[in-house]
Amino acid sequence: MKTLLLLLTFYTFVFAQTYQEFAQQNSYELDYKVAVAKAKSQNKELMLLLVTNYCPWCKKYEQLTLSNKEINAKIHSKYVPIIINREERNFPLQFDSTTVPVVYFVTPKDEKIKESVRGYQTKEEMRALLK
Repeated sequence: MKTLLLLLTFYTFVFAQTYQEFAQQNSYELDYKVAVAKAKSQNKELMLLLVTNYCPWCKKYEQLTLSNKEINAKIHSKYVPIIINREERNFPLQFDSTTVPVVYFVTPKDEKIKESVRGYQTKEEMRALLK
């Protein structure tokens, strides 16, 4: 029982970072309109990550996959990344999803979804997706 309690406590502290802190540390935009304007000016697509506060897989995805230096560099070379909290409802409804995490690859000119990937992705899966 003690071991289980210690593991739960450890897990809570390791993944306790907020999505805003993740965004700041990894240079993700937090405002959809700002991200679209930036993507248009840089001639890049958007990579929109939709998360929630209560989703442990979202935290795991942020910490174990997206925070990886190689993956983060690859994302920034091809996309303007943005992270949005579904609970705050400050995004176009076309990106709403009951499944999180979900990543949308979006063309900034017409704001159309080119591709969506639902659920946690490992580093290997994300590397393959970004090729």
